[in-house]
Amino acid sequence: MIVIKSQAAEDVHVLISISDTGVGFAPELAEKMFDPFFTTKLQGTGMGLRICRSIIESHGGRLWAVGAPGQGATFHVMLPTAGEAS
Repeated sequence: MIVIKSQAAEDVHVLISISDTGVGFAPELAEKMFDPFFTTKLQGTGMGLRICRSIIESHGGRLWAVGAPGQGATFHVMLPTAGEAS
């Protein structure tokens, strides 16, 4: 199952959270998975999450992940509202 939520956050930002009930990931991988060329897939390039984070950061936002093995994962995207975007 996938759950998508959005809410106002930190003054003039919106927070979007995408959660699943999949296999999750070890907490120590939370930042490493955004490194260029890091992948857990046989056919993966390790660029997808790095590119996503780069695009979000270029718009003044943040992208991070929280997960636990066997308990799914949540990816959070925080972006400034239209009036505050840089």
